[in-house]
Amino acid sequence: MTAGLAGRGIAMVGIITGLLAVGLVLISAGNASASYLDHGVVVIFVIALLAMASYLPAEVGYDTAGAAAGTTVFGFFLFIPAGLAFDRLGSAGPAAWLGLCTVLIPIGWAVVRSAEGAHATAARTGLGAARDPQLWLAVSGVILLAAGIWLPVITNGPTFWHASTSGDALGILLLAAVLANAATLLGPVVYDLRVSGDAVLLLACATFGLAAAAWLEFAFDRLGALGSGGWLEAVGALLLLVGVVAARLSAERAPSTDALAVAP
Repeated sequence: MTAGLAGRGIAMVGIITGLLAVGLVLISAGNASASYLDHGVVVIFVIALLAMASYLPAEVGYDTAGAAAGTTVFGFFLFIPAGLAFDRLGSAGPAAWLGLCTVLIPIGWAVVRSAEGAHATAARTGLGAARDPQLWLAVSGVILLAAGIWLPVITNGPTFWHASTSGDALGILLLAAVLANAATLLGPVVYDLRVSGDAVLLLACATFGLAAAAWLEFAFDRLGALGSGGWLEAVGALLLLVGVVAARLSAERAPSTDALAVAP
């Protein structure tokens, strides 16, 4: 078995565990239990992205798109364990733990990337110059994400920083995501460092899944109860992802544009 085929198999396992997580018990307390099936929007979101993630094991030429979709789902599945951490992890059902196994999707993609050296150039693609508006759209999303951590998840409720049952686990995770995204976006601008465009994309996807989880849980019939923090996190994550994707596409088009400019 080649390494590339093994990587696609690893990604397939991640997709299967994600699908299983949708239908199993998520949280149980006494005689009550909850699952992702209780939220139709969440089910559509997860299944649609996992279907897109199947591009990777299917070998149809959209490996990065499949990995990005799977990484978004992994970020989403991080939300509940982080909210239960650390003193209520015992109430987490099998869905909470199986969902985290979707991390195998980007891991499988990384194995495929390593095995198929033909993609090395694409993996090193950056996100363009500091003047590009797409880059600063992503940075504005990071700023909104940072602000949203300190605002209520639901109206008159706790902030994201204090939303976990133990206090700060979810807030710390979001803050770490904010700092990581800020470093990958601004590092090349401030220190002239080259950061893999693929790494920036997958980090933005995981952040989007995590930050938008609260909004997805309340959509669409309970959005009125969502607090300012919930809205800022969702909007900021969307701006981050749109900006990163747009900057990546712009950077990929730049070499061909430059070649045309110097052609006789």
